[in-house]
Amino acid sequence: MKTKVLFIASEHSSGMIPFAAKIITVLSNDERFDVYALVVNSGNYTYKRYLSHLDAKKIIQIEYPQSKIFKLIYKFYPFSILESIKKIVNDVKPEIIHLLTVDFSLAPYFLFHKADNRFFFTVHDLHPHEVKTSGLFEGLLLKYIQWGNKFLYGKINNLTTSSKLQYEELRSIYPQKRIRFTHFPSLLTQQIINGNKQIAELQNISNYILFFGRVDEYKGVDLLIKAYISSATLQNYKLVIAGKGCSYSDLIGNNKGIIHINRFIEDSEINDLFNKAKFVVYPYRSATMSGVLSLSYFFKKKTILSSVPFFVENKTSCSTYFKTGDVDDLRSKMEMLTEDQESCCENCYEEIYSDNILINDYNKLYSNL
Repeated sequence: MKTKVLFIASEHSSGMIPFAAKIITVLSNDERFDVYALVVNSGNYTYKRYLSHLDAKKIIQIEYPQSKIFKLIYKFYPFSILESIKKIVNDVKPEIIHLLTVDFSLAPYFLFHKADNRFFFTVHDLHPHEVKTSGLFEGLLLKYIQWGNKFLYGKINNLTTSSKLQYEELRSIYPQKRIRFTHFPSLLTQQIINGNKQIAELQNISNYILFFGRVDEYKGVDLLIKAYISSATLQNYKLVIAGKGCSYSDLIGNNKGIIHINRFIEDSEINDLFNKAKFVVYPYRSATMSGVLSLSYFFKKKTILSSVPFFVENKTSCSTYFKTGDVDDLRSKMEMLTEDQESCCENCYEEIYSDNILINDYNKLYSNL
């Protein structure tokens, strides 16, 4: 008999969408699960292109409001999302209700409602990342988001995380809860695998050093820029920063070797972006959970990583580590890879990111309730 699961993905950031979509898709294709999902889209940040091949009757898609006033209201009490959840639960009667993304906006609802044993919650960041805020309101909103997440993983008894360090810490904090480790899903999609769109900003440019992802303070892109501009060897190669976010124009200055593609990178462009790179760098100051390794491992690119626990947990023959936050060590490791001619192990990706691993993890997670 199939396990009936309702996945809820109320957050629509560039990182959360592929995370949730991959889990929904992989389990939908497995005969042990009967999967329903409620997902929230906002403009270009949409689940539509990831889930369009699934049964539309089982995938409820809600559009986030575009009005600033209604956006603010939704962060504190998303009426249409909650009403849709109630309707699906009444109609479908799922055995499992799993909050997959950073679903802080649902916290006020659970202030007055019990989270019974059907509810599961994915803990992404037990400890918040370093984030720059501009102004009092943005700072207060960040505090509210952090409170909402902390409240939810305190309220819900079934927790999972894809960080082994977080898994051990959660077990220590909540010894009475049911806590399981599940592998981080791959960010790979068919659009990425089959993508043939060229990166317009990189015409006739290849063999570059690549950082890919949203540019936030905790990802250490400023450290990468400092390491690059301090090395004559590295400046024989272009440094490509591909992702929307902080510009670091004050650090970059007039350096013509640094190309920041400060926009959303489409899935159809990722194949071109990675295939033309010499190696990839992820200089994060902190990383509790991240799917970026799945891309560099799939494209068999040597990858320089800070020695944060999550990256070390997912080590393969593609991985080279530097001491977190140490610009000199980062520069040294990057210079070393400019000379490295060895290729990555053929099965680096499959060791961590196969669909079978993910399916088995979630089958164990939901069993013996």
